[in-house]
Amino acid sequence: MFLLAGLFMLSCAAVADDPLNMTGYYEIRSNVENASVYFNGEFVGNIEKGSLLVQAEMSNRPVNHQLMIHAPGYTTYNETIVQAPKPGKSNVIRGTLTALPPPKTGTLSLAISPPGGEVFVDEVSYGIVEQSGIHVLRDIGAGYRSIEITLPGYKDWFERVYVEPNMNTKIRVTLTPVTTGSLLVSSEPSSANVLINGAIVGVTPVTIPDLPPGPVKVTLTLHGYQDWNGETHVMVGETIPIFGTLTPIVVNTPEPVNVTPEETPTPEPTQSPVFTGTIAGALAIMIICGKKR
Repeated sequence: MFLLAGLFMLSCAAVADDPLNMTGYYEIRSNVENASVYFNGEFVGNIEKGSLLVQAEMSNRPVNHQLMIHAPGYTTYNETIVQAPKPGKSNVIRGTLTALPPPKTGTLSLAISPPGGEVFVDEVSYGIVEQSGIHVLRDIGAGYRSIEITLPGYKDWFERVYVEPNMNTKIRVTLTPVTTGSLLVSSEPSSANVLINGAIVGVTPVTIPDLPPGPVKVTLTLHGYQDWNGETHVMVGETIPIFGTLTPIVVNTPEPVNVTPEETPTPEPTQSPVFTGTIAGALAIMIICGKKR
């Protein structure tokens, strides 16, 4: 009896020491093969043969894991996991994905004059228009689509078009020839006033559109700098770059002149007329007294 009890305790201790029995798992099952599984926003694997085994941390307290199962063409499954599996056990989580309805599409038929332009739908190129001018786009997603047509020498055509589901939406487009050009004016330093043929049109850097073709005079002015003057030729359908480097205005400051002050002569002392008269009077009195003796 004691022998059996001892063997049981040893077997329990061996099971407790087995690292495999100390690990738990989440068994994620889904009806969509190769669906992507995410735990807390991180990719952990794909569904293979109906399930995916994800190792879990052991905890006696509630956990908080965000499970997401995603597959193209299906709804996304989300669940918050709050219970950790017991050691050596697996918690089974079933996530069922529902197939989305097929997207509705339509046909877009464009009649474009002149031909040769490039067609863009939602900024994606859909080819060059043939000489017939007819450009048919099939299986375009139904709803509002941004259509753009570009052709050198013509203004870009842009419009939001509603594509009817299971219908052929027809659009006729006539491109407008470009009859003007543009200037791209910049300077060093920037923020200079830009004058075209004497008229202020902006501050650098600036693009000046819709200018008639032909020669133009460009002037750049900025306080504290000399005016910059240049000439260029506006070309139809082109943007001509203009760059001007402004020269600072240098103000010449006169150098100070060192002037040595002249010494002021010290005047010699002069005898006062009163003092001179006093001496002369004394001498006269002495002479008179001498004669009387």
